[in-house]
Amino acid sequence: MKSKLFLQCRECNHQIPDFKTWFSNWQKCDQCGGHKVIVHYHSGYEPLKKLVRKGLEPKNIWHYFDYLPLLDKKNIVTFNEGIVPIERWDFIERYAREVLNLDCKIYVQRNDLNPGTGTFKDMAGTVVASALRENRYDNYVVASTGNIATAYSKYLSAARIALYAFIPHNSSILQEAHIGGYGQRVFRVDGDYEAAKTMAVEFAAKHRILLAAGNFDPLRIEAKKTMVYEWLRVLKDFPTVYIQALSGGTGPLGIEKSFMELEPLNLVSHLPRQILVQSSKCAPMAIAWEKARNSNFPEGWQNDYPIIKKPQTTIPTLATGNPKTYPFLSQFVRKTGGDIIAGDESKVIHVARLIAMERSVLVGPAAALPVLGLFQALHSGRIFNGDIVVLNLGEGVLREPDFTQKYITKKPMITKLSECQPLKRNRKISQQWQKIAQLFT
Repeated sequence: MKSKLFLQCRECNHQIPDFKTWFSNWQKCDQCGGHKVIVHYHSGYEPLKKLVRKGLEPKNIWHYFDYLPLLDKKNIVTFNEGIVPIERWDFIERYAREVLNLDCKIYVQRNDLNPGTGTFKDMAGTVVASALRENRYDNYVVASTGNIATAYSKYLSAARIALYAFIPHNSSILQEAHIGGYGQRVFRVDGDYEAAKTMAVEFAAKHRILLAAGNFDPLRIEAKKTMVYEWLRVLKDFPTVYIQALSGGTGPLGIEKSFMELEPLNLVSHLPRQILVQSSKCAPMAIAWEKARNSNFPEGWQNDYPIIKKPQTTIPTLATGNPKTYPFLSQFVRKTGGDIIAGDESKVIHVARLIAMERSVLVGPAAALPVLGLFQALHSGRIFNGDIVVLNLGEGVLREPDFTQKYITKKPMITKLSECQPLKRNRKISQQWQKIAQLFT
């Protein structure tokens, strides 16, 4: 079947005709050996205008098939992911207005409602599994802090492809159970994420198995760009700010790719400011960014970042201590006028409880963190009057059972009925808001 696309090396501009060639050359440019490529489509992007128009009701991201890296629809592996609700969270808008005198709109992209594994990684899962099936691969290796391996394990299982997942020592036992439960092989490495990546590379080389290409994987980037298509399809106003929890940063790379396609069509006029939030206990990018900003971004600043070995974060999906995407990602953040910040991990549960009370939604820590980052941004002047903010809600609470227990507000065991008093729920919500306000004053 004739290819509808080609891959262009970011380093030498050499063109690679299709994914079959890309895979057969072990996902590197056959001219310069570079691993970073951009996918282009021969048909041009004008038809995107019809795909993102209002009123359509797609089932999954394969609605955008013409602009995803697959040639034949019969190879699609899907659980109807990617077309998730984008909710308006006016309770945070009211807070901004009443407490900070700020008028803004807050939208939340509910990736916790993805039907695959309830995470933002499901988009990558469907595209990777479909592309591997089409190119007749039956084995795949990945290193993961947890969620991407969980998504791959399910989608590759549906494609009858064996997955070998290498996870760091502190990954969730639930994630390990999910990976193994789908009949895949999981190896828990006695070390951090970097150690897991090293062992995955060695295993893939030893057994001549294709290795997941990490955050710069063009399959993942093509999948993630579809969230911008969804903004155009669903929202009346295009976002001025984008906020997500930050581990490796494929989401912002997907946003950058979407703009390469959409800007020439006059469908977008501006890049949303990227406010990317790392956990305070694993924040190498936030540390590097603050240092560069305070020094007025001196020459070579993008290559100066710390490496955190064996990070002690309790949010294992964000435990990327060696942020190799930082040199590229940081320049993109600066281009958008954004920021990379650290959110105090100890405060995450307070935000999660507030969300549960106001929206009846239980979120995981990696989803509560960007909401915490939003509050920080509101209080530090990073959000302006008139801003339209989209938050990527990356996971539901079922991804992190240990975090679920933190929702409990423990009370002493009762011994008599007089100790049971009726609940004044509005007062309880008010107290939670007071707690939020105290976190930032």
